[in-house]
Amino acid sequence: MHEGERLLILGAASLVASAISACFSVGGGYVLFGALTWIMPLPSAIAMQSVLSFGSLVSRSFAFWAEIDWPIVRSFTAGSLLGVGAGLWLFVRTPEGILSLLLGLLLLALAWAPGVRWGLRQGASYFGVGILHAVVGTLFGLGAVLQPVLLRSSLSRTAIVGTFATCIILLEILRTAGYASAGFAYASYWPEILVATVTGLAGTWIGKRMVPRISERHFRFVLRLFITALGLRFVHKALA
Repeated sequence: MHEGERLLILGAASLVASAISACFSVGGGYVLFGALTWIMPLPSAIAMQSVLSFGSLVSRSFAFWAEIDWPIVRSFTAGSLLGVGAGLWLFVRTPEGILSLLLGLLLLALAWAPGVRWGLRQGASYFGVGILHAVVGTLFGLGAVLQPVLLRSSLSRTAIVGTFATCIILLEILRTAGYASAGFAYASYWPEILVATVTGLAGTWIGKRMVPRISERHFRFVLRLFITALGLRFVHKALA
């Protein structure tokens, strides 16, 4: 595949992924990751996922700044500090098939488990979510925990989008530092980073204007179906 074709595919995927994420707060990362695994080796795709979403994440965080739940961000980030280290350690030690199966089962459980009432334990709960999401995100190049948990919370749609984006920005900084310390050369991928950043900003602009046209009920229903589909896909991949 030529360099121009790779950048075109990446740009289109980043645009669509950013629009989906700005509108639904979940799903865009998986669209982008799917494109990455098509145009580059899996290890490179995992490491690149942490930087290619920066443009989309920063623009979403800025767009919904007033809606961000900062106690959740602080607790999640504190947990992420531990989770990234554990994820890097496990990355080279756990078979891919087992990881895929566990991720699929986790997605299904989070999509259909009874709603969680955080109450006074909110800070401690999101600290644990930060650990688990960071471990999964570092292993796979994408997370599978924070989005469903926020979906089950009492946050509004715009608060979910802003809070999720801010949490993941800080996590991706930690992940990028970890992959770089392990020897991944990000500088050689500057064209991909530039294209994904620009199209990510454009996709967020589009997705933000789609939000008011989707009701809260339909928003949560679509998220649950999407998470379920992702879970089934990972389980099928592991068993196949």
